[in-house]
Amino acid sequence: MERLRFILALVAVLLLSSCAGRIREIEVTSVRLVSVAPMGTTGLSLLVEVGIHNPAMPFEISDMHAVVRYDGSDMLFLDSDHLVVDGHSDSTYLLPLKGTLADGFNPFRLLGLLKGDTDLSRITASGNARVSLRGGPGKVIELNDIPLTDVLEDLTVSE
Repeated sequence: MERLRFILALVAVLLLSSCAGRIREIEVTSVRLVSVAPMGTTGLSLLVEVGIHNPAMPFEISDMHAVVRYDGSDMLFLDSDHLVVDGHSDSTYLLPLKGTLADGFNPFRLLGLLKGDTDLSRITASGNARVSLRGGPGKVIELNDIPLTDVLEDLTVSE
């Protein structure tokens, strides 16, 4: 019985360590803005297609919140509810986002961004989301002041 426990513990450690290595290999492979629709005078509805390479187990991303800043001033607040990422796959997912313009932000600057007339080096984003195994424990991940140009260097972004 003692030997069986030892073998099961060893197998569990090996499985967990192999999963941890694969988790580091998860990456966003593409981002494409599918649509933007106004919602009143200060709101937006966005649909973004995101490509994800996931060699690990399936996971969920929930409670996504982000703030986009232009020259350090809040420009846009974004929220999304839920995304389920399939395990052992290279897939694209449609991610609906609800956006609200920050008070005092000129909406015509946002139009310039969508048209490609804005210098992207002046834009940063911060956000957080809860990442968890499907139906299991999770962790809140937070990213702060990421320059938009850094994100776009490695991704294919199209309209």
